[in-house]
Amino acid sequence: MSKTDQHLAQAFAQLSKAAVRRKIYSRKATREGRPDVARLLRAMSASEAVQARRLFNSLIGKIDTSDEYLTTIFEKEIQAILENYAKLINNSTDKRPALLHALSQLRAAETRLRSFYSSDSRDVNVKTDTRYFVCRFCGYLGTDSPPEKCPICGASRDAFQETK
Repeated sequence: MSKTDQHLAQAFAQLSKAAVRRKIYSRKATREGRPDVARLLRAMSASEAVQARRLFNSLIGKIDTSDEYLTTIFEKEIQAILENYAKLINNSTDKRPALLHALSQLRAAETRLRSFYSSDSRDVNVKTDTRYFVCRFCGYLGTDSPPEKCPICGASRDAFQETK
């Protein structure tokens, strides 16, 4: 990787992290009764996400065809994330049980995402009218309707947000 690409990758990581942090802080501002601040932080998050996307596109070049990007997502990226979670869990010297519990839940949520893909057909298993609901606590992805209780973290139905 060239020096320029290394710097682009670093900027991408910084912008991605910043976008997520702004979104988290916007929720905090909302809870604290500061809707104007929350709105600004959401706008900043959206701006930084756009910037990160442009840098990412510069790094990877032309976007793959759908067959190629599905393979990349499900066979490479998700697999790498699952392997990283396994390493974090198995090699942790940290004595925080809550952290290990959270990592186990996150790994389970990522495993659920992988279940939408068939490596035999190299395609996703989806219906055109499927509705998706994401647990805002652990990331579990449910379909059709939110469960009464999250099967991974136990969060109530209220913790689920529909993705449109």
